[in-house]
Amino acid sequence: MSNVSALMLRDILIRNDQIWPTRTAILDEAGPITYRELFRRVNQVCGVLWSLGVRPGDRVAILMENNTEYIELLLALAHMGSIAVPLNTRLTARELIFILNDAEASLLVTSPALQHIAEESRAQARSIRHGLIVDAEDSVGQFLSYQTLGALASPLQPDMIPELNEDSTVILLYTSGTTGAPKGCMTTQRSWIGNNMNMAMAFSISADDRYLALLPFFHVAGLGTLFSHLHAGGTVVPMAKYSPAGVALMVEKHRVSVAFLVPPMLQQLLSLENREQYDLSSLRIIIGGAGFEPAWVSERVEDELDAKFYGIYGQSESGNIVTAATRRQIAKRPSTYGYELPGFRVRIVNDAGEEVPVGVRGELTLRGPSLMTGYWKRPEATQETLGGDWLHTGDIFIRHPDGALEMIDRKKYIIKTGGENVYPAEVEHVLATHPAVADVSVIGIAHPVWGETVKACIVLHPGHNPSRLELASWCRERLAGYKIPRYIEWMEEIPRNHSGKPLKNLLEQRPCDASQEVVRRD
Repeated sequence: MSNVSALMLRDILIRNDQIWPTRTAILDEAGPITYRELFRRVNQVCGVLWSLGVRPGDRVAILMENNTEYIELLLALAHMGSIAVPLNTRLTARELIFILNDAEASLLVTSPALQHIAEESRAQARSIRHGLIVDAEDSVGQFLSYQTLGALASPLQPDMIPELNEDSTVILLYTSGTTGAPKGCMTTQRSWIGNNMNMAMAFSISADDRYLALLPFFHVAGLGTLFSHLHAGGTVVPMAKYSPAGVALMVEKHRVSVAFLVPPMLQQLLSLENREQYDLSSLRIIIGGAGFEPAWVSERVEDELDAKFYGIYGQSESGNIVTAATRRQIAKRPSTYGYELPGFRVRIVNDAGEEVPVGVRGELTLRGPSLMTGYWKRPEATQETLGGDWLHTGDIFIRHPDGALEMIDRKKYIIKTGGENVYPAEVEHVLATHPAVADVSVIGIAHPVWGETVKACIVLHPGHNPSRLELASWCRERLAGYKIPRYIEWMEEIPRNHSGKPLKNLLEQRPCDASQEVVRRD
């Protein structure tokens, strides 16, 4: 039954059109777009989607860089009760095809820069009926022109817009699991409204803010920060491609007040040559990673840029940011993850699900309005993660006596490299298919720039002697670039416990040096 008092994402756009019609919603290369114009454009996009047979509950996949059309599509799909499936632009066709088929997407939207891989992926996606391409005056291959259809379509009539429930799924965010198979996190109208309220309280986001939308919209952090600024009536400045000089230029040109930069982006910005030639005085907040950024980063952000720094922790299943740490908290304990945001309740539990005392390690579990409702078509995985009415993050934390949280280990061995999640089992599966590989275990190791990088420990079949570069190339054909091992260690045996699970803690303790680098052509 629908909750008539619940707020939906489309209500944000309606509200802003009513009270801030002339305020700038999006600022891109073509110029400012007001909230009234954005509302009109979103209704026009709804008409385009409807004309292509998209209906409430249908999945629409989006393979694009951050741009205005992406924002319009997300809002239009939320407006008409359909489901967006943002696709990681760094995935291979093989990986994209799996997600398209799993989501049973009926429409694929792409851009000219990604048209080739979109064509390849669409050819093997069973449910795709239509394709759209932005920034094209005419159709390109199998993709119809987004702009041409938009000019011809009629806005969706009010009586065609369905009644929505706060628990209606609005976005499927795919994240790999420990088995290597990607899973779609079902995030709802309620999830994103909860995220918006949480971020507004934690970071004081207001209508006066201008957000540099650099984090990709296929990441929960990119989406969450986008929606929170639109909810507040702020201005979004989409940025498609990262460079430290590009960030500085955009901040100066558009007077950006909020930026979210994952490692190593923020370190590169701080180390930018001739940074002083840019006017970065408009920056109010910079959000970065907790536990990955060295303490000097928060110090330099606040001392040199005069902006407040927050180091955060979050995940797709939680619906964006869970904790935030300030400079003062980081100075006191550099490994801190800070405190949970106001909208969350946190428990740290043992394997039996019992809350552990302060100072004792356990799994971080959550309650809050932004959590996903489950994994798409995976009831067993959903029950495992959401069992007992708490979301089990799979991450091991400790609560300190002052209430601060710190992550100790990753229960599921996620590797976080440059803001991207790498799941070892997915890389292990690909390496295991190489005829020379007898056994393999993948771990994350510290990296001075990316936070972590991927290392593979490999046992070879007798008589085989591939180079490190050959195995990395094998992975490159099958995986996104950030998942490819940067280091490979040859081993006689992978240490395992009595149940056959690799002892990754022992592997992580082994030395790693330049002799194991893939770039060496041995």
